[in-house]
Amino acid sequence: MTAIDEIPDLDLDSPRGGSMASKPVRILGVVILVGLNILLFWHLCERLLDYGKLGMVSLVYTTLIGFYLISRFILAAFYRKPPDVGFFPDVAVIIPAFNEGRSILRSIEACLGQDYPEDKLRIICIDDGSTDDTFVHMQLAEIVHGDRLTCVSLGQNRGKRAAMAEGVRRTESEICVFVDSDSEPAPDGIAKIVQGFVKDDVGAISGLTHARNADENNLTRMQAARYFISFQLLKASESVLGAVVCCSGCFSAYRRASIAPLLEPWEAQTFLGAPCTFGDDRSLTNMVIRSGYRTIYHSGALAWTEVPSDYRGFFRQQQRWKKSWLRESPIFLSHVWRSRPLAFPSSFVTTLAAVVSPIVLIVNLFVYPALGIALPLIYLLGLFLIASAYGIFHRILAHNNQWKWAVIGTGFYVVFAPQMFWALARVRDGSWGTRAA
Repeated sequence: MTAIDEIPDLDLDSPRGGSMASKPVRILGVVILVGLNILLFWHLCERLLDYGKLGMVSLVYTTLIGFYLISRFILAAFYRKPPDVGFFPDVAVIIPAFNEGRSILRSIEACLGQDYPEDKLRIICIDDGSTDDTFVHMQLAEIVHGDRLTCVSLGQNRGKRAAMAEGVRRTESEICVFVDSDSEPAPDGIAKIVQGFVKDDVGAISGLTHARNADENNLTRMQAARYFISFQLLKASESVLGAVVCCSGCFSAYRRASIAPLLEPWEAQTFLGAPCTFGDDRSLTNMVIRSGYRTIYHSGALAWTEVPSDYRGFFRQQQRWKKSWLRESPIFLSHVWRSRPLAFPSSFVTTLAAVVSPIVLIVNLFVYPALGIALPLIYLLGLFLIASAYGIFHRILAHNNQWKWAVIGTGFYVVFAPQMFWALARVRDGSWGTRAA
């Protein structure tokens, strides 16, 4: 039995399987969502205008965010996953690992068990100077599987980015697929994710990643719902514009020709004088888009990964992601207006919202009530509007009853918004946070 067989409730018609509803159902869902949003938004505007100048400022912010969210639903309704055209290029699967021990075998087995021509698939494992027995397990797997698997040790810990780059340099394969050491692609994952490369202007493709431990506790359930929304709504809408901002490191594929010239500047990237040691996937995607390639999303290319099951691990992961976002978003805005101009308006609003939302949260929930200016009812109504829209979207597309975690999780993630201030204060800190010592 392979590791992928151990994943419970594998149903290709469920969110874990990544199946999206038919086009008529998606369009009907969008109509319902837009209708509900318009009704709630109209009432919200009427209430905001009662607050004079203060209300006008809030109205402008609310209008921008409202139209942005509606645009995501509309674009996602027109998303089409790349068709299967029987394209089977040479593929190198690169798995960077650090202190994974025996668990690295799970990812190796999942990659070796792919429904893909064996003569066109090669697995390259890069040990990033582990201090445990990770490389020993890699070598044992290499003995068993022979030429299909190549294992390399960097000798010392140089960071995930260096391990990924070394993997690219070790192959001449047309396509490089990156799989995190705690992730597992579905048996047909690689065969599906490469189909989009039949178009020469596609430089990178993100697969759909689900939480393998989604049912462990409420925290993992909220993350699983968040993953579903992030991929099936946000990445799907970005894909329509040819500018998926971050091809997830869990499971993504790159045209080797699009990243080979970028390896040196990518490895040597610094920010405010400090080496960049995290946000490797977002940074590489950013560079690929700036080079003129399109980045897209494949909702049928599935993978599973482990998400943090305790709040301390979750906080550290979010901290690292937010620091990566703070670094890469200004860089992305500096070139997207010319590299992918249709994506610029939404990218600008996304950046604005992420920066302003922690301030809006604090002002509406604490400052205004303390000064007797306004109660947070309007803000909470707007938050409910967003949460309910995500919940309905999840319910329409997912063949299960986990939509409530999309609603609850929206409020949960908003509460974490002020973490952006701490991320800004620690943006030069290159510590990984969630990696094993």
